[in-house]
Amino acid sequence: MKITVEHADLPENEVILRCPALDEEMLVVLSLLRSGLQRLCVWDDNRRTTLLAPGEVVYCETVDDRVFVYTGRAMYQTALGLGELESRYGGLGFFRAGKSAVVNLHHIRSLASQGGGRIQATLETGEKLIVSRRYAPLLRERLGL
Repeated sequence: MKITVEHADLPENEVILRCPALDEEMLVVLSLLRSGLQRLCVWDDNRRTTLLAPGEVVYCETVDDRVFVYTGRAMYQTALGLGELESRYGGLGFFRAGKSAVVNLHHIRSLASQGGGRIQATLETGEKLIVSRRYAPLLRERLGL
């Protein structure tokens, strides 16, 4: 892929993608460009609202019908369900790890096979998350393993 950056006196930034066909590589580029524009609305224990970039999210889990979002430095809550988080941000690395968890694949440090067809994912934060046997084959496929 050829990348050209031009500096010009324009009223706003502009990105033009030229390609013979919209292939996998270009879809990834589009996804990355869009990720900079997307924000996830969350709040902390004091009900202060924050807008997070999806790339900041390490993983999400549901506990007692509430969805918690974990970054490398804080825990938040969101009104979105896990399915909605996965569908909105799946192209940015969000992956359903189980009935009650979504993990950002970009924050996985290592993977280890477990009994029963499960996979243990060690995250950059040091936390360990189990990918259920239902989702383990999808994870292997997505990572090309």
